[in-house]
Amino acid sequence: MDRIIGLLKSPSTSVSSTFSRSSPDATAEAIKSVQSDPHNPMPRRTSDLEALPAEIISHILAFLPPASLATLSRTCSLLRSHSRNDLLWMPFVRNNVPGSGGLHSPSPAKSWRDLYISHHPYWFLVRNKIWFADVHNNGLLILARYNSQNGCIEAFRLLAEHGAPMFETWAHNPGVIIHTFNPRVRLWLDDPVIKLGLDNGNHDNDNRLQKEVPMQTGTTHGISSMISLCRPIAKALQATSIALWPPAIIPAKERVRNASATKFRTEEHRPQTLDLMSDQTFRIRKWPEFTNLVQPSNAVRMREEVMTFSTLLEESYMPTKRKPWQGIWVGDYSGHGCEFLLVLQRDLTPPMALSRTSSTNSLSRGTATAMANADMRPQDSDRDQHLAEGIESQTAVAPDYAAETGGPSTWQPEEDFANRYDKEPQGSKTPRDDSRPYPDAQAPSGRLEAIKLTGDINVPRGEYTWIAEDIGPNGLIRVANEQMFVGARMVKSWGHIAGRGYQHDRFISSQLIMISHDSLAQYWEVSSAHFDHWDIFPCLPISQDFGHISFYRRVDIDDYLAE
Repeated sequence: MDRIIGLLKSPSTSVSSTFSRSSPDATAEAIKSVQSDPHNPMPRRTSDLEALPAEIISHILAFLPPASLATLSRTCSLLRSHSRNDLLWMPFVRNNVPGSGGLHSPSPAKSWRDLYISHHPYWFLVRNKIWFADVHNNGLLILARYNSQNGCIEAFRLLAEHGAPMFETWAHNPGVIIHTFNPRVRLWLDDPVIKLGLDNGNHDNDNRLQKEVPMQTGTTHGISSMISLCRPIAKALQATSIALWPPAIIPAKERVRNASATKFRTEEHRPQTLDLMSDQTFRIRKWPEFTNLVQPSNAVRMREEVMTFSTLLEESYMPTKRKPWQGIWVGDYSGHGCEFLLVLQRDLTPPMALSRTSSTNSLSRGTATAMANADMRPQDSDRDQHLAEGIESQTAVAPDYAAETGGPSTWQPEEDFANRYDKEPQGSKTPRDDSRPYPDAQAPSGRLEAIKLTGDINVPRGEYTWIAEDIGPNGLIRVANEQMFVGARMVKSWGHIAGRGYQHDRFISSQLIMISHDSLAQYWEVSSAHFDHWDIFPCLPISQDFGHISFYRRVDIDDYLAE
């Protein structure tokens, strides 16, 4: 292999190089006479690469990315033939299609090369699988996959429906209502959000980076849509004054703008080259269009909507042995229906809890940004620095204010933080018992943060819905022994509520019931006496406690990606 690399780097040893040191006229005349000599035993070749055996050339080309193969194919007929070898292009398709072990044919495309080029540069949609959008309040969660039957890249909404509603009382506290939850999760296959078909041999993709690509969606409803690529915002330029997607509290490799006065029509929002393209985000522009039956060409185009989508880092939602609770979950939000959550299981070190701002009672931007920028891997050497930068921008909340409003507590020095849970957690009705079912060495650790991927008019998408600051022994309230929750750990948590339009949001006292790695429940325990603005919570009974128990179930997205 070293010899081959040397040949590739060496100057050409063709006939023309023999006369490279002669004068231009003499060189041209000598080359012409040698090449025209019928008795010349020297074969014509332009480079040492072409002199290699075919199997060696194919082996070398197997290390090249698609763009390099395309460039190489323009050099000469021999390398063009080698670079179009379909076995070289098959991995580019299969590596982008999760679980593609059953993908044995490029059909309906003529070749693997044609199939890859047809959907270039949008293969990242399938590779990243899960996408969530910035649709106002409600959000949108979709799953993308490749359909081998029609050769299309498709993405569908992930929906969840309530099962038969049932209400029970809690044996531990008969005044608390338990909302049973048996959701039906499915893809809405009738109306794809994305549908990119084969281009029927039209491989002119030179302008696809800048072009908005029309899609075959919504035609039966009179809805037109186009998809476009995004250009990420450099981390150094990600200021709090810029509207970015995904939100800072969600870990992400890249973030892009999700607000534009021009509705992202200008070229600076889209990449000029592949290295400027984001494979973590994209946009969809959609609009209703009404056709004039007399003059079909004069269609009336109504108000447009631009949705910005982002994917999730696989390490943030794939459960591991150390972080078995992280993942995608679906929760019961009563009258609002089912909503999808991202549950993050973060380490407790360095010691930091979420802060609140005195103006909105919401999470402070500095802390949220620091947490989002912190790599989830504990061995990340930059983690302390990122978190410290966020903490330095915080103003400590006065103890009396924190006690009055309730909510995730302010960051404190390490020695104070270590003593925060020395006393029995407030609201516990039984002595703390961490002797079962986990010995101290096997007890869960870290903090759980549930972030809405889809939301509602009260607490929208991209916001926290609840936070358990410490699921380990220090945060444990008790181990349940009543029916339905036998053996479940109950830990202190905070639930996030707000009025319509996300007004007067605040965190209320609650308890997280850790039933299993696939099932959680939240006891919203605060009473009506804790609320100051009942006019913005019209759905809550004033004379009763807010207390009820709602459930959350894990969602395995791979179950819905099979054709």
